[in-house]
Amino acid sequence: MEVDMSEQTASPSTTSEERLLVALAHGSVILSFFGPIVPALVWTFQRRKSPYVAFHALQAIGYQMLTFWVGMAAYLLFVLVFMLIAIPLMGFAASNSRFEMTPFILQGSMFFFMFGFMGIYVLFGIVGAVSCLLDKDFKYPILGKWLEKYLGRGASPTDPLDADKEDQWMAAMGHASAILLMWGLFTPFAIWLTQKDSSPRLRYQSLQAVIYQLFAVAGYFVFMALYMFMFFALFAGAILMSGSPQDSTGAIFVFVFFGIMLIFMLAFALAIPTYHLFAMIAGIQVAKGKDYHYPLLGKFLARRMGNQPPPSAD
Repeated sequence: MEVDMSEQTASPSTTSEERLLVALAHGSVILSFFGPIVPALVWTFQRRKSPYVAFHALQAIGYQMLTFWVGMAAYLLFVLVFMLIAIPLMGFAASNSRFEMTPFILQGSMFFFMFGFMGIYVLFGIVGAVSCLLDKDFKYPILGKWLEKYLGRGASPTDPLDADKEDQWMAAMGHASAILLMWGLFTPFAIWLTQKDSSPRLRYQSLQAVIYQLFAVAGYFVFMALYMFMFFALFAGAILMSGSPQDSTGAIFVFVFFGIMLIFMLAFALAIPTYHLFAMIAGIQVAKGKDYHYPLLGKFLARRMGNQPPPSAD
């Protein structure tokens, strides 16, 4: 009978300290957006010492990053479906007293989806942490076995991993951290800070991810500042023009400012998916062993560093 790998006992050569570090990497799911930095640091300081710890740290950060990406896609899909269904139902409920509870049921279902998903996400991480403390070689469904093959892990949990694949995977996670908003840049920054002298690939890709995300964060704050300025200008202008006998001037002022604000909002709405799309492409390409350069930024950074990034793996 085939034995589930997630229930196999880890090698007797794993120490209590290793199991504690592995549990820490898995258990960091409770830190939400700051969680991935923990397995990144665990991997950084243990990759040369313990393949067992390194694998679980890579697995933990992969689980957290991929779940955030899947969760965001699922959330957007759910909101779209919810709006398509909820708006007609709420209109129907407003005209029919027998269905007056419909809006509350719909709101409750959305609340349940959001917090239910997060609960399952945290639960898997906690199960992984507890399993490793109990000396089990835990693997997340699908991801665990796939990552074993990707990293060239042997039959024993203490067998060495493919160092190049480790670098590729961690560099990919640095790009994937863009999904964590402004908090995401701490993960590639930690990787760059600790690995810049030992891995050319991580030095380049992690720094590229940090700068890319820094530009995005700066752009976000600039946009918000301009948007708030325009909002208050529109509000103040409408008040000042309201008492003017030239009502058409006030109407034109409001119309122009409202149009500019709408353009800003549309630009922002397009910038967000574009930003995440480039980060997703970067993560996939780097995980495949290819070198990825963000438009404009990548080639410029490579020249400034005085060397080209490492050649792509076959």
